[in-house]
Amino acid sequence: MKISSIIIAALVLISCNANRDEADEPVVESSVLPDSTVVYTPSSDTGYEVVTVNPYYVWEVNAGKKTLRKNPEFTEVNVNADSVINGLNRQYEQIRLEKTGIKEETIHLKIANSNYLTNQSGTTGAAQYLAQAVINLTAVPGIKYVHIDFKEGSHAAPGTWSRKDFPGYIIIP
Repeated sequence: MKISSIIIAALVLISCNANRDEADEPVVESSVLPDSTVVYTPSSDTGYEVVTVNPYYVWEVNAGKKTLRKNPEFTEVNVNADSVINGLNRQYEQIRLEKTGIKEETIHLKIANSNYLTNQSGTTGAAQYLAQAVINLTAVPGIKYVHIDFKEGSHAAPGTWSRKDFPGYIIIP
């Protein structure tokens, strides 16, 4: 009798865990989101392609094809400058973006060590990074301009950008 009770209890526990799905996961209500990784792979005809999706971004940007795709995992709850910066820093580990402030619709950022962005990522890589950063940060309510301060190099220079500096992007489903 005792053994059958233990077996039944074990089966109940196993079946409860087996039916668990993503809807049972706790909801994150802060600007610190669960880990996620975006991987960009080089592509000869398009520059870079998104391989996995990242919930930190409003838009998946492809600078080579000039396309924007609304991130299906993104929700309006996530849209704040800190989570977008966190996502950029996770995606581009060699380029550490730091927020220095927000003033009059402009977010001010700096890259202390810009060597990878300006000299090692190439023109396409620098363009992809800047498009990704500016388009996503200007999707945050209240931010219309992105000022990034860093040491100029061969492929990128510091400056202030808005969404208008990236014309011709097509939104794709």
